[in-house]
Amino acid sequence: MIGFFRGVAENRPRQVLRVLLLCAMAAAAIACDGGTNADDYAFDNRPVGVLEDSATLKNRDDLNVIVILIDTLRADHLGSYGYERDTSPALDYFAATGVRFARHRAQSTWTKASMASLWTSLYPQRIDVLTHKDTVTGHATLPAEIFAEGGFYTAGIWRNGWVAPNFGFRQGFDIYMTPNPRQAPAEMRSRPIAGRIDGTDIDAIFAATEFLRVNQDRRFFLYVHLMDVHQYISNEETAIFGTSFEDAYDNSIRWEDQQIGEIFAQLFRLDLARKTVVFVVADHGEAFGEHGLEGHARDLHHETTFTPWIIAFPFKVESGTVFEQPTQNIDVFPTLLELVGLPAQDPSDGKSRAAWLRGEFAPDFPDRDFAQLDRTWGQASQDPDPIVAVRDGRYRLLHDVNKPELDLLYDVESDRVESVNIAKASPGILNTLRATAAEYLEQPPAFEGGAPEIELDEMSLRQLRALGYSIED
Repeated sequence: MIGFFRGVAENRPRQVLRVLLLCAMAAAAIACDGGTNADDYAFDNRPVGVLEDSATLKNRDDLNVIVILIDTLRADHLGSYGYERDTSPALDYFAATGVRFARHRAQSTWTKASMASLWTSLYPQRIDVLTHKDTVTGHATLPAEIFAEGGFYTAGIWRNGWVAPNFGFRQGFDIYMTPNPRQAPAEMRSRPIAGRIDGTDIDAIFAATEFLRVNQDRRFFLYVHLMDVHQYISNEETAIFGTSFEDAYDNSIRWEDQQIGEIFAQLFRLDLARKTVVFVVADHGEAFGEHGLEGHARDLHHETTFTPWIIAFPFKVESGTVFEQPTQNIDVFPTLLELVGLPAQDPSDGKSRAAWLRGEFAPDFPDRDFAQLDRTWGQASQDPDPIVAVRDGRYRLLHDVNKPELDLLYDVESDRVESVNIAKASPGILNTLRATAAEYLEQPPAFEGGAPEIELDEMSLRQLRALGYSIED
């Protein structure tokens, strides 16, 4: 297997991917039967380790970091998160040999607000990026700046205009670029609930794999923001689940899983997998009518905030590890920075989970998380229409600030998909969580002056509208 994999790697990259995926699926099947041998994992040259080995990463001077952001990916459509369809064999393999956080949430269901929270480790109310003109303030310290100061060569490859440089996301990157788009054939596209942009993630993956080839001898931090799930892209090989909107979405996840497989295949080809830690996350999910809406950036229900967080280490954790405790996107970079021994962001609302990885688990107190969306984020002439989600322990409130009579309350321990509204039956809990939401909204921005605003030119507005959103200048 090793010889075949290397031979293919030199000459036929697409077959490398198929070998990688077939090995992953075979390994998963063998694991289910309870037996493995050395050849089953021959393509994966990472050493076998235990989770506690993560504590040694900060001592390494050869460690690289990759963060892969899959736009619009809801966790419960991945096999490793219990989905019945085989949408994600590559991601499932790396989850099964690494770490998966089973109850992870994003801070918003609109990309710019969610990404501002992810990059700054601050809740939306605190970073104040809530409308289409808001930008990440230059006073915030972004992780790329910390990596750059720590001696890493930093690169960002993105295809979503909401993380463009003019919105403040370039801070700290030596390279921050969107690849030149090549128009995808019509047969690769299913009509997405959102709009359409040119190109596919083939462009981004090519840029990423070339970056790895050129920079394999230096320490790097690479961020790759993928868009084909958002765009419902697939091809004949991956369009295997049907033709409905939800089928097309699953087809695109299968396609995106293959693209991510190309990044991992390049790591193995270049012998970088043994010195690279990879985080896989998402900015928000996607709705298919579960609560009367489709798409995202409209509400804060489970299907649009439940996102994956998977860690692949420079070593294999043979049985994999799953953390069932709730986590949030604002925890991602605090965890990563501590793992690699770099300074934490200050201020930060997120919590590093590196101690969990070392086997030092302590429950959160209070056990809370927040998400936020201004439903008029793209309409400058309209008043704000905010909704805030508050989870405190087993209960989660969706609070409509302007119309609290529409508030929804769920017991997410017994009802994770939020199917039964218990607001009328639990007035005491409802009022307690409303008070918590009010306290959250009373917080001032973390940085003086809040989020700076910019005026968008007509070209920028057209590009952002192409994503499928209604934006009023």
